[in-house]
Amino acid sequence: MTTKKPWAKSSSGPDEIDVETMMRALGALHSGHVGLMFSPLGTGSIGGVLVTAVMTFDVLPGSSLPAAVTAEGKYPCSECKTFWGHVFSVLHGLDYQIGRVYQNETLWK
Repeated sequence: MTTKKPWAKSSSGPDEIDVETMMRALGALHSGHVGLMFSPLGTGSIGGVLVTAVMTFDVLPGSSLPAAVTAEGKYPCSECKTFWGHVFSVLHGLDYQIGRVYQNETLWK
């Protein structure tokens, strides 16, 4: 009996291993904690899924930095072939949003 390796299909685009790796990398790079939330859209069994990625930071009271940054995207979408590819794309969006926070110089004064 052979077991299917989790990375066997990873060459066809991002998969759950790539998502986990991206979450760990973002957390280490930005010194925060990354989480994902999946919420159904629409009514009944149609409507798709809203994927939300959030980075939470440990900030001191009175800090002007936000305690959290989010990014989200609806799946299915026209740009992503797979669900995990879409989640990976939302994580890229989260990294972009964190970069925008860094560029807001008024937070650092």
